[in-house]
Amino acid sequence: MTRKETRFTNILRSRGVGLILSFIGVWMTWRCLPSITPAGWLGTFPELSCVANISVIMATALVMIGINRTFTLLRTLSVFFAAYFIFITCATPGVAGVLSPSSLLAGIVIWCMGILFTLYHQRRSDRRIFLIFCLLSAGTMVDWRFLFYVPVFFVGMVQMRILRFKKIIAAIIGLITPPWIVFGLDLIPITHFRLPHIFFTPPTLLLETPGSWPFLCTVLFTMVTGFVFGSTSLLRILGFNARARAYNGFLAMLGIYTGVLAIINFTALPTYVTLLNACVAMQVGHFFRATASRRGYILILTLIAAYSGLYAWAASSI
Repeated sequence: MTRKETRFTNILRSRGVGLILSFIGVWMTWRCLPSITPAGWLGTFPELSCVANISVIMATALVMIGINRTFTLLRTLSVFFAAYFIFITCATPGVAGVLSPSSLLAGIVIWCMGILFTLYHQRRSDRRIFLIFCLLSAGTMVDWRFLFYVPVFFVGMVQMRILRFKKIIAAIIGLITPPWIVFGLDLIPITHFRLPHIFFTPPTLLLETPGSWPFLCTVLFTMVTGFVFGSTSLLRILGFNARARAYNGFLAMLGIYTGVLAIINFTALPTYVTLLNACVAMQVGHFFRATASRRGYILILTLIAAYSGLYAWAASSI
């Protein structure tokens, strides 16, 4: 690489560019707000819904930065990956502009991942295990798809080398506690909750939605990107120590699992998009760190241009 290329790469990985990329993403979503069909929890207040959802996405990005700096997950202090997460999420304005379970799922699961990483080979971990599964259970009372991530964190306990009988009991108590409190105090009538719909539903339900093709192509592009960069990072991760391999192994498993759920539970695809973006953004951060001195910026700029094009397609279709 030439000196100019090195300087440009450092600028691209800087905090200032990260902030600019994040603000561009927020502007992209806000610009499409008048065309987004009111939905989600605050459908009658679209501006408030958008601001609340963007706030949750940004909070998730901050948690990702905190996890990376605490556990040196990506072996870099650059915040580019978090800005990239915000940008690619905002490239799907129908998801980024509406407060829904999608951002909440991403925020809680990423938060739980950070808590899980603090438990590596820790004997005194019952309270934090309780907290992880209590958060997942509380999320399940908002959207039943949180339940799918309970097995992932049991596997994560194995990866963190803490799976013991007492830990399993702590996890079970954490799962029971939120519904016990809610139903025991009659905060919400039990009749309010209904059995979930059939897990697999016909893809035509989503394909027939106006503007669905740009959204589907964007998610497919994200999945392909995650697969390629995740595979590229695999050999590099194998050279890490046992702790780093456990952390990155869980991150890879979480991304793959979310992608599989998105494919199987096709008509609920928007629910998984934000979390999928977070996992893929971290894999992109791995790649950029490893190729920073080998013109990795070219592929990164190509990705940003591709998402910009997909956003333009989505904005014109809404």
